Amino acid sequence: MSKRQIDVITTDESPICPRCGKEALLLARMPHGWVNASGELVDGRSDVVLCADCDADAPHAAPLITWFHVHGRVERDNSEEFVNLLVVWTEGMSVPPLDERRLETEVELWRSGNL
Repeated sequence: MSKRQIDVITTDESPICPRCGKEALLLARMPHGWVNASGELVDGRSDVVLCADCDADAPHAAPLITWFHVHGRVERDNSEEFVNLLVVWTEGMSVPPLDERRLETEVELWRSGNL
């Protein structure tokens, strides 16, 4: 099994969860892809957030959420534990496949000025 490179995005401001609109704990960018109508692989990257509310019941996310509640931020003395929990979280993440019909609808709405 090949490993995906997932980038943790750090900024001065906390990310916002797109599901609930609250402040999230972490923003990561993960690779994904799909096969287009021509049979060619299309690579992409999607932003994924770790949200204390939305992800609390997810077995792969709960330990990392707890870590954030205990430690708050990554420091030199807790970075190894953070990385281990981050790996568990990212291994449990997936990006849903592209819904080409929805994409086409959104493109048409955008072109008509209704999006």
